This record gives sequence, C-alpha cells and structure tokens, in this order.
Amino acid sequence: MTGRPMLIVDSCSDLTAEIVDSLDIHEIHFPFTIAGEDREDDFGRTFPHASFYQAMRDGSEPTTAQIPRTTFAEAFRLAATEGRTAIYLAFSSGLSGTFDSAFLTRQSVLEEFPGADIRILDTFSASIAEGLIVYEAARMLAAGASADELVAWAEANRMRVNGFFTLDNLESLKRGGRISDAAAAAGAMLDIKPILLLDREGKLTLRRSVRGRKKSLSALIDIMAERVEQPVGTMIVGHADAPEDAEKVRAMVEERFAPAEILMLEIGPVIGAHVGPGMVAVSFWGAER
Repeated sequence: MTGRPMLIVDSCSDLTAEIVDSLDIHEIHFPFTIAGEDREDDFGRTFPHASFYQAMRDGSEPTTAQIPRTTFAEAFRLAATEGRTAIYLAFSSGLSGTFDSAFLTRQSVLEEFPGADIRILDTFSASIAEGLIVYEAARMLAAGASADELVAWAEANRMRVNGFFTLDNLESLKRGGRISDAAAAAGAMLDIKPILLLDREGKLTLRRSVRGRKKSLSALIDIMAERVEQPVGTMIVGHADAPEDAEKVRAMVEERFAPAEILMLEIGPVIGAHVGPGMVAVSFWGAER
C-alpha cells in the first residue's frame, strides 16, 4: 500500500465535530430514530445533542441500529482505490454486532479488490473510552506512524483505556432491558446511583453503587485515583446533557491529577439512547482492565 493509512472512526467515539474535523480521519455514522424521524449520529452537526436529550425528557424513546454494511463498503473501497491501508477502530463487539458487520464487509470488498489492505480492530470500548484510543491513534498517524505501528500500538494498549460512568437514574437501563422494573423502582426510591465500567470483553459491568448524585461523582474521581497511571496524559470527561455536573468532575480531575490535557465531550445520541440524560463519564489511561 502507498500513501498515508486511512483511519476510519465511528460516531460512537463521541468526539466533538471540531476534534473530528481537526484530525485526518474518515468518519462513519451510526443511525438512530427519534420521534419517528430517521437520523445519523454525525457528532452533533445536524441535530444538537441538547435537542436529542430534551426530546428524551419530553417522552421520546429513541432507537438505534448498526452502521449499514454499505457504509463500510464505501469507506473500504475508497481506501483501496487510493492505494491506502484502511484501519477501522471499531465500537466494542461486546455491545454491538457492528464489528462483525465490518469484518463481513471487509471479506466482500477483498473479493473485489484482492490487493487491498483492510484492518479492523476491536477497541473493546465505547463512547469516550473509544474516543480516547481514537484520539491518540489519530495523533500518532499525524506524527508519521505506519499502519503496522498503529495497529500494534492499539492491540497492546486498548486494555489500558479505562472508562467509568454514572447515571442520574435507571430508567434507560430499565427500558433497554438491562435491569428489571423492580430494580429500577428500588433504585429510584433509595436514590441509588450505579457506577459502571467497560470490562475486558467491552461489556458493561457494575463496579459499585452509591447513594446520591454528589457521592457518585466523587466515586468517579476515587476510582480514577485507584487506577490512573503516571505521568497523567489525556483524560476525558463526558456528559449526557449534564454540563454543570461534568464541570464539577472536570474541576476535581484538574485539582487531583493535573493531567496533560482534559477533553470535555458530549455523549452522542446512540450511546445516549441507552443511558439517558444525566450520565457523566470519565476515561483515562491506567491499569489494564
């Protein structure tokens, strides 16, 4: 292959449109439906995240779908015709069939372009945890990393990406069938706030439960302190239309860890459909999952 590798990034990485535009990447979008209207998760360009969450608060129940195989095919064919290695850093296979769909599409495109170099890597991450590995990968490419170097780095470091988040309520988890109606009702009565993480298979796992929003935000910082590595590199704080709480977390992160960089990101509609308004998340480089 000749030319710079094509880094393919999906919208569940929950980066901002400004960050995506500043990076030399090829973006692909997850579809979703809200209020009977089909849309694309395009990093908030055509449908602001705040509007999405307000629609949820008003009673809309959004649905999500996998990226169409035609979208993958277009990206892989483009790289092949330009003689570039395609590298897709995929949304966790533990949460979606998107990785498998991309792999099957790769097989069909290779029949059409036998000499193509198409690499698909499972990040085992989602949302801002996926965004952290994508962000660093894009910077590595900008610094001149080869396809082999980038893939080797991602395989060696993806388990160092830590992602933790807390929810304001359990309604979205109940609606998605992840917890029972009784558990959601009990959680609401006791003001229980779950702290969830991504495990080694890229699946959601309950880390702990605390009572009260303030304690749940502090718990995120305590977990970071247990697992973060030194020196502290880029950290990400994300939120689902909870800017004030996210700013509280950002201030605690700055005071406690003084990282090289803090990115403040909004959680997009595909992830947001499953966690609901009020989710606050952190992502950072640390101990392996």
